[in-house]
Amino acid sequence: MQFRTLTIAALLLVLPLSSFAQEAPTAEPLSAIITGPDEVPVGRTIVLDASASHGLGNSTQYIWYRGESTVPISRSVEAVFTPDKPGVVTMRLSISTIIDGVREVTETTRSITVYDRKIVLIADSSIPLDKLNLHLVAAAEAGVYLRLLQPEESTIPLGVEESIFAMLSEESGTLNGAEAVVLWTEGVKGLQALMRAVEGNPDRFEAIHNQTIVLITDRGLGTLARTAGGPFTVIQPHQILVTRKEAVNPLMSAEDIDSFIVELTQRDIDFLVVDKSTTGIRPWNILSSLVNSMLTHGVSSQTVILLLMLPLIATILAFFKQVIGITTFGLYTPSILALSFLALGWGLGLLFLVFILVTGYATRQIMKRWRLLYIPKVAIILTVVSLTLLVLLGIGAYQDITLSGDTIFVLLIMSTLAESFLNVKTEEGWKAALFGIGETVMAALFCVYIVQLSFLQSLILAYPELILITIVINVFLGKWTGLRLVEYFRFQEVFKHLQEE
Repeated sequence: MQFRTLTIAALLLVLPLSSFAQEAPTAEPLSAIITGPDEVPVGRTIVLDASASHGLGNSTQYIWYRGESTVPISRSVEAVFTPDKPGVVTMRLSISTIIDGVREVTETTRSITVYDRKIVLIADSSIPLDKLNLHLVAAAEAGVYLRLLQPEESTIPLGVEESIFAMLSEESGTLNGAEAVVLWTEGVKGLQALMRAVEGNPDRFEAIHNQTIVLITDRGLGTLARTAGGPFTVIQPHQILVTRKEAVNPLMSAEDIDSFIVELTQRDIDFLVVDKSTTGIRPWNILSSLVNSMLTHGVSSQTVILLLMLPLIATILAFFKQVIGITTFGLYTPSILALSFLALGWGLGLLFLVFILVTGYATRQIMKRWRLLYIPKVAIILTVVSLTLLVLLGIGAYQDITLSGDTIFVLLIMSTLAESFLNVKTEEGWKAALFGIGETVMAALFCVYIVQLSFLQSLILAYPELILITIVINVFLGKWTGLRLVEYFRFQEVFKHLQEE
């Protein structure tokens, strides 16, 4: 018994040294890090800081050099530098420190762009990169620092604004010191993203307050200029110039914005100016003012487009049903389906639709043996469909496909399509259900093709009063008493007998 007690005591003394011992944490490697601005105007004093360096030991020494020079400009943790001419300045930092009794040395460099004139060019993914590189070369030849920003291509048709906004949010100091901001994007999406990025950041708002924004478009200048009025009242730049892509090079070569405007006039390049004198509210554009107010108070252009396009989609579907005679699952269902395709793209939208229908059908088949009442059964189907959408959204997030909040709600409403499909299948059979869903999808895709036209979206955003025309069209459709086009083919045998008689 005594021997066993001694053995256990010996094990308790040995185990902490062997089994329970933890390895000492590995020391962080020595690394020199320089923090500070990446770009600065000529004559502006900058401060570079090395305090973020890690892995330091004892008796640390800092030595700063400019370029390949061997003459130090500072021997402290900070270096103060005032550039006197434009170009790229390379600052070199050498850190010497004692670690475990041994002196170690590490170096790092940081390049800083010094400029007289700075222009920020924001282009969407549809602009070829080689074309943008030509403008970079032209700007360098003119002695202009051109800061180029181009987000990755969005997987969602209406996601361009979100991608530009995210890029501007990450590039916090990009707008500082710029003489002009060029937006080369489709419609007003770039301006909307810029407005959202500036509105929530006082530093960006102050930076852009006296700048000129140049909108590049190949559409109607008047339409885009009218739409730009709302964002102008929020970000309050000096002015907004709406012009053509041919104006980019003259902007680089001009001495200032006033010279640029003169050169546009001499070269006969079309442009319009949006300023305080052109953004007032008139009695005949109250609806336009309402849309601009929504845009300027944080409502995304994607949401506004979806709202404005819904009456147009409903009118197209009413024409299909009343004049052509196609059979869809009502008017509400294909309208929501068209909005989901517009927000997601038809490929991703069809994928979601297939999963919704398959999940709804499988759930109803499983519940057959339960003999539930209709309303609770539908509630269970919608619950399972919602969970399926949640899984799909999770997979999409893993694949870097993110959806905005309004798009997700459109998907949830689209899940009601499963109920319509299953009801028709139960009452009329597979053939009627498949024909119904097929014609509903085809009608929705046609609506998406029409309303996804960029010039139409820009036109509706600029002149939302045009939506009121759909009321007049629907009044005429409501008085339609003739045969539908499909009925001429369906009853052609009857027509033959009537002609023979």
